[in-house]
Amino acid sequence: MAKEYTPYERIKAMVEGREVDRPGVSVWRHFHADDRVVSDSVKAHIAFQERNQWDFIKIMANGIHIQEQYGAKIRWSRDGIEFPTTLARYINSPKEFRNLKKVDIHTGAVAREVEVAKRLKEYYDGKVPVVATVFSPLTYAQELYNGFQDPARFIPLVREYGDDLKEGLKVLTEVTRDIVEAYANAGVDGIFYSTQFANDSQITPEEYDEFAIKSDLEGFEPAIGKTWFNILHIHGDSNLYFDKFLDFPFEALNWQSTVTNVSLSDAARKTNKILIGGIDREKGFSFPTREELTEKIRKNVTDAIASVPANRLVIAPGCSLPTELSDYRFNVLKDVIDELYPNT
Repeated sequence: MAKEYTPYERIKAMVEGREVDRPGVSVWRHFHADDRVVSDSVKAHIAFQERNQWDFIKIMANGIHIQEQYGAKIRWSRDGIEFPTTLARYINSPKEFRNLKKVDIHTGAVAREVEVAKRLKEYYDGKVPVVATVFSPLTYAQELYNGFQDPARFIPLVREYGDDLKEGLKVLTEVTRDIVEAYANAGVDGIFYSTQFANDSQITPEEYDEFAIKSDLEGFEPAIGKTWFNILHIHGDSNLYFDKFLDFPFEALNWQSTVTNVSLSDAARKTNKILIGGIDREKGFSFPTREELTEKIRKNVTDAIASVPANRLVIAPGCSLPTELSDYRFNVLKDVIDELYPNT
């Protein structure tokens, strides 16, 4: 009789290069109505996990917690669907990066998110890997200055005020290290480390080398040796600078494999890391009927399986899913997995 794997055992086997019964599968979304109170956030994550028993939990921290930590003025989501809106940012001119100070991440918004991670890890310890979300220093700089909702404002900062930005990045690299270390000390199984700039719709490859590579690595470094399932998220819907990250110290890579210049099969030829993708985050779950949705998801899943060995594949979206999607749509993905791999 074939071995039955728990989610923890399945992902652990993948990381160790052993055979598994099937590919992993996971999805994640924000919980805007619940993510500012520890107990509410923990309950929301548990309910989402228990519905379909995903193979790892990506903790969905409040989407602009670094802005909250620094004291930006924010209008919070009123319905759980709307993303929070920043009304007044912490940094409003490039020169202000020179005066940026470290914050104490052991209080405030970051401390709240670390407590959520600690409780989820305690609840799922040894049963489901729990992975905490951290952004790269350059991504945090964007959040403090203009936010992801208006990324075009950040590009002139890189090109015209680079020296000012670099001063701020020194501080934000230390803040990022503190955040990563706090999560590692909370016992999480891994860090989901997100860079928003490694694509040609943002900055050039040379600019990425100048402003991001060093701080990316330094920011993540406290997790090395303390966590075992670390995921690098390479954000973007255009041409990614994917090859820059092949030697980064992460067990897995996540990106929009269905719409960028790097498919799952391309990546499988480039690296032996675990590959997390195969589902379009924007369109993958947006079909009008359950029948159409099931057909599309089945094709996405079978295409992914044909592209990557099972012990190196987690079928998942390339980023967080739209909050307006009904939960039943995610059931379809798990139903397809159960159909293709019964008794697993």
